[in-house]
Amino acid sequence: MAKKVTFNGIEMALSEYDASVVSLLDYLEKVVGRLENGLDKVDGKFHLSINVDFSPNKPPIPSISSNGSTNNKTNEKVAKILERTTEVENDHVFGSVKVNLLVEDKDN
Repeated sequence: MAKKVTFNGIEMALSEYDASVVSLLDYLEKVVGRLENGLDKVDGKFHLSINVDFSPNKPPIPSISSNGSTNNKTNEKVAKILERTTEVENDHVFGSVKVNLLVEDKDN
C-alpha cells in the first residue's frame, strides 16, 4: 500500500435505528482500501470529501471534492476508484453518507 487513508469525520443521514449503517460502513471500508491501493506517492497528500447517496436496488452515487491541491490525474483516479466501488448490500439502503478523509504517504 502506497497511501494511508484516515477518517476525519463521517456524517450519515439515515432513519434512526436503521440497519443500513453496517452496509454503509462496509462500503466506506472498501473505498478506503481501494484508495490506499490505487493511489501512489505521485498523488501527494490531500484532504478528500466524499458524498454518497444510496437508494434501494441502485448503485451508490458518489460525488467528490478535494482541497484543490490535487492534480487532474489524481482526481480522475479517485473518481474511477469510486465508480468501481459499487458492491454494497443496498436492496434496503436509503440515505446518504459524507466522509472526510486525509490521504497521505504511508510510512514504511
